[in-house]
Amino acid sequence: MKILKLILKNLLRRKGRTLFTVLGVASALALLVLVESLGAGLDRAMSATDAARTLIVFRKNRYCPQTSFLPESYLRRIEDIEGVEGVLPVKVFLNNCRASLDLVTFHGAPVERMLAQRNIRLLDGDAAVFERERDAALVGRAFAARKGLVVGDRFRFGEIDVKVTGIFASEDATNESLVLTHLEYLQRAGPVSRLGTVTQFEVLTVPGVDTDAIARQIDERFAVAEEPTDTRPRVAYLGGATRDLREILRFGRLLALACVLVVLALVGNTVLMSVQERVRELGVLRALGFREVHVASLVLGEALALTAFGALLGVGGAFWMLAATHLTIGSEGVSVGFVVTPLLVARGAAVALVSGCLAGLVPALQSARAGIVDSLSS
Repeated sequence: MKILKLILKNLLRRKGRTLFTVLGVASALALLVLVESLGAGLDRAMSATDAARTLIVFRKNRYCPQTSFLPESYLRRIEDIEGVEGVLPVKVFLNNCRASLDLVTFHGAPVERMLAQRNIRLLDGDAAVFERERDAALVGRAFAARKGLVVGDRFRFGEIDVKVTGIFASEDATNESLVLTHLEYLQRAGPVSRLGTVTQFEVLTVPGVDTDAIARQIDERFAVAEEPTDTRPRVAYLGGATRDLREILRFGRLLALACVLVVLALVGNTVLMSVQERVRELGVLRALGFREVHVASLVLGEALALTAFGALLGVGGAFWMLAATHLTIGSEGVSVGFVVTPLLVARGAAVALVSGCLAGLVPALQSARAGIVDSLSS
């Protein structure tokens, strides 16, 4: 308890220096948490329940989802293939194909098929109203939280104007950032306006079948058609769509590593300055009976306290910001949320404690090994 009191007293002795050190540590750890929460969101997006047995059919050589135009009549010919359990024709409209922090994605599909195949769970609203009203829309809870939408609101994006009749959740996290509408309504919408065509077909295969073989069959069936197809497993599609996000994550992790090094330098410098100012004081403590291990614990405790307070502020601040803003980033119509997990919080705390130990190790050893006489005469 005496050592703890001395640690607190020494930190409060230079309030400005302690404050700026804690804020520096907090900023670095907040960035680390934000970067790793994006990684957790990407992992969550790639682990969709039906992703392994779902195929996505696009037009061959399309640039982004909005440049894919396939005849709606392909539906029956795909359903006839053995091993296909269900086919969902989807019209996609989005505001940006590249990486964006404000991605707006509309999916228009036949209502009954969509409700059955997407496996969504209505949290608020009425599915019957959605089926009945032509301009109705179901909104994913992540998108609703980000835009502040509730049932009964109208949401307008460009020339697309829909009424929110329900808010849904889904086992597939990427679905929770979508706006689901009627297929014909989206086909006739101003910026889309191409009746009879869809952007993609989502093909749900029978469990246990060879999805690669079915993909080849689909592409061979339309190889000489006016609109040839390119079919790939949904996992591969998600991997391609989030390629830009993974590059951002890779760069962000390098930046986070640099921030950890900054924490080491910042805390180490602060503790070293504090020790150098108190050489005679530490000599007095040794003369009063404090052992080397006590002095080392005192200095190391100051470093740990700085990183602990910084970690608490940084991780807590990052968690609060993500909870308040519902931050997402998307690319090619796939939105990824920033997810803070208990494991991520524990990892941030571990990084802070290890950084504190490493930063305080050298000053602690120097203080403990200093001679009493030399310290008192300093």
